[in-house]
Order: sequence, then structure tokens, then C-alpha cells
Amino acid sequence: MTALSASYRNEFAKLLSRKKYIVFLFIGLAICLIWAGLGQLLASFIKQSGGLSLVLSPTPMGMLPFFLQILVPLLMFMGISDLLTVEGADSTMRAMICRPVERWKLYAAKILAVVTYAALYLTSIFIICAILNLIFGKALSVTDLVLALISYALTLIPLAVLASFAALVALLGRSSTLTMFILLLSYLLLNVLPVFFPVLSEMLFTSYLSWYRLWIGALPGISKLIHMLAIVLGYGTVFFMAGSLLFDRKDF
Repeated sequence: MTALSASYRNEFAKLLSRKKYIVFLFIGLAICLIWAGLGQLLASFIKQSGGLSLVLSPTPMGMLPFFLQILVPLLMFMGISDLLTVEGADSTMRAMICRPVERWKLYAAKILAVVTYAALYLTSIFIICAILNLIFGKALSVTDLVLALISYALTLIPLAVLASFAALVALLGRSSTLTMFILLLSYLLLNVLPVFFPVLSEMLFTSYLSWYRLWIGALPGISKLIHMLAIVLGYGTVFFMAGSLLFDRKDF
């Protein structure tokens, strides 16, 4: 596990060394600030006009769907593309696979680095939202904070599956542009298909990105929970195994 740990630290440091990921982190925080400012302005305007009060404070749970469904997947696709497709295209990968570390561990380290970045991103969003609610006099209760924290933690499992899927696709791409196009198109299709074919909503792994709503709400029953876990973990296992085998046999 020492080799895996060292590879993981190296890949995560490499990811953070790219300025665009730090910039996107601040963009996410700015979105929360702008949302809070607009909410205060709108609430003040409605109050002055004698209308009903409207609360648009950026709560952790209120901001989670936007980041979980749109921005975080986009950043994960970018990270996977940079660590796999780009490094494979510019021959950087050749030097990495010559190190005394098994290929599957290097592959796993790259996926873990991207998932860790997603966790860091969501943690930052959670903290800034909690602080903004406190500043504007709408501090969340301990119960709300705990539920929000559990929800954010639960999203990491389906996000890890999404990262494994992205890594598999990235191994097939020959350029970062093509990889990003395929990933975005695939992600769009996987989210649109259940709209026209509702039967697919329980079969596609992207449908479980928001499964935290089931865990923190009225639990659907032990059999339903086992069914969901089996689907999510099954997708993750298949994507990772297929990707690691392809990575092991790929000639960079």
C-alpha cells in the first residue's frame, strides 16, 4: 500500500499544481457569494414593496444539486482527462509506468486524486454556505448541519463511480478535447434518457448521484437499499476493473 499511497499523493499534488483547478474552486465559492448577495437584495426589495418574504440564502443542501449535477462532474472529467489522456498523449505516462509501482495502483491513484479533489471542492462549498448563513442571521441548526454533512459525504460514492467511468473513457481518447467531448456527451445522454424512458432511471448509475435524498429521508426499505448499493457498487467495480485491465495492457 506504500506504493499506492505515494502515487496517490503525487497525483493529487500534480492536480492541484494546475492553476485552473484552484481557479474553479474560487469560482464555486464566488457562485455561493453571488447567490447570497442576490438573495439579500431580492429579499430586501420584496420587503420594501410589501410582498411576502423570500429566503434565498445559499444553504449547503440548497447549493448541493447544482454543484453535484453540473460543476463537480465537469471538473472531474477535466481532472481525469489531464491525468490520463493528456499524460498518455505527451508521453509523460511512459516515465510513470517505469517506476516500481504496479500499473493498477497508478491507475487507482489517479482516480482517487480526482475524487479527493471533488471531496475538497464539496467541503469548501459546505463550509462557505454554512458561514454565509451564519453571517446573514440564518444560522443552521446542528441537526441541519449534520444532515447536510452526511449528504455531502454520501455523494462521494456515486462520484467515485462516475470518476471510474470517466477514467475508462479517457483511456480510449487520443486527445483531451475528444475525451471531454465524449464524456460530456455521454453524461448528457445518461441524464436525458431517463426523461424519455423512465424505466432506465433505476438502471443508470448517473441516476444515483442524488441518492443522498433517499438516505436522509424516509428510507425505502432494506431490500431497496441493498438493490441500490448493488447497482452502484456493481457499476463501480465493472468500470474500475475494465479500466485497470485496459491501462495494464495499453502501450503508451
